[in-house]
Amino acid sequence: MRFIARTLWGGLIIAACAGVLWMGWSGLSGARESAGEGRPTRAAPERIYTVRDVTLEPVTATPVMTVFGEIEAWRVLELRAAAAGRIVDIAPDLREGVRTRAGETLIRIDPADLRAREADTLTVLADARSQQTQADQSLALARADLEAAIGQLKLRRSALQRQQELVSRGVAAVNSLETAQLSASTAEQAVVSRRSAYVAAKQRVAQAASGIQRAQLSVQTARRDSADTAVVAPFAGVLTEVNASLGSLVSPNERLARLIDMNSLEAAFRVSDAQYARLLNPQGGLAPLTAVVSLKLGERSVDARATLDRPAAVVGSEGGRTVYARIEANGDTPMRPGDFVTVTVTETALEQVAVIPARAATEDGRIFIIGDEGRLTEHRATILRRQSDTLIVSNVPFGARIVTERRPQLGEGIRVQSPEEAAAKEEADKKKRAARRAARAGGGKPAGAGGGRPEGGKRPEGRPEGGGEKGGRPEGQRGEGRPNGERGKRPEGERAKPATEPAT
Repeated sequence: MRFIARTLWGGLIIAACAGVLWMGWSGLSGARESAGEGRPTRAAPERIYTVRDVTLEPVTATPVMTVFGEIEAWRVLELRAAAAGRIVDIAPDLREGVRTRAGETLIRIDPADLRAREADTLTVLADARSQQTQADQSLALARADLEAAIGQLKLRRSALQRQQELVSRGVAAVNSLETAQLSASTAEQAVVSRRSAYVAAKQRVAQAASGIQRAQLSVQTARRDSADTAVVAPFAGVLTEVNASLGSLVSPNERLARLIDMNSLEAAFRVSDAQYARLLNPQGGLAPLTAVVSLKLGERSVDARATLDRPAAVVGSEGGRTVYARIEANGDTPMRPGDFVTVTVTETALEQVAVIPARAATEDGRIFIIGDEGRLTEHRATILRRQSDTLIVSNVPFGARIVTERRPQLGEGIRVQSPEEAAAKEEADKKKRAARRAARAGGGKPAGAGGGRPEGGKRPEGRPEGGGEKGGRPEGQRGEGRPNGERGKRPEGERAKPATEPAT
């Protein structure tokens, strides 16, 4: 029973404590609500963001296309050995990267064997000329024999004609006519034989001429082969891939070095299909646009002018086009084939466009226009070109102001101001605050008043001076009849005076 009673008393105490806590919380909440209802409410001021702006102005912009490419040389000569043999002479400066002059002899191969063959061909040429002389003489003799035989035939025919006339008149015998006929026939046979000898003599002359031509060609070939033992630079350039040394044996067509013409440099760079379309002229061909080829060498940059020359003949499977730009540089340029360069192509100018910062628009061309009262409205522009940090756009309201940098907190209807407007507003606010402080300082208290005392710091009349009187209470009344420890306490039974009651 005692346990149950204690349990009940504990529950009652806990319930009472909970009730007291609930009543206290309810009173505090009510006081807060009443305090909130009595306090005047004021709307928060609209926030104005400070942004940088720019005015859209119609201009004629010249886009610049920046791509990366590689230096190549379209005139490269491989120096090869035209004949087999031993290298007997070599240029002193035959080394990698050395510049050569046009017509300079670089390598010479031993020409002994080729000179011996040239001597043999000269001997064959002399024999052919001797045979031609004999053939010419035989042709002259055959021509003389033929002419004599023809003359004999004419005489025999004349004699035959006379015998026929005599026989017809009965003066000569018939057998004399037969003899004349036989003589004429013999003369005709002699003419045929001499004509055959003449044709054979003419053939021998033609064969002798052919022999001379073959001998002359052999001599020319031998002389050319003998001259090819000297490897000569046909144009000025730079040597590379040198593979020749004095005394080494070379075989025909063996490569000894490569010669690069430094005046034939060009930049090969790849562009997308959209970029390639910007480089075409109205007829569909590649426009001769100017470009600048830049080679970065540490802190130094080497620039060279170039002109678009031609596109590549074949399109790769990866898409895009390869374009070649001819570099206008002399042989002293530090550019070399294989250098990785930056090509800046100046495109055709665009009229009636605007140039804005790249951070002022989104990828699809949406920009913020500053309207009336500084409120933002969104507008979609057409992006024509993307430069390094600017955009060339069209379809924009010229003369309007736009925000130069989009921020996440900006949107349509937001109020903005320029840094100049913000500075002017802050200066105006400072002047207003200074005017209010001056008004409060000049209108709240009389001039020269300090601490509620009259001018000069004198006490008001009716208050005696002396150390025994303080706060208008006579000396001797201060704490009279009260011990030091009970100062400030009222005697028992004394009631506090009302606040409106005057002090005695």
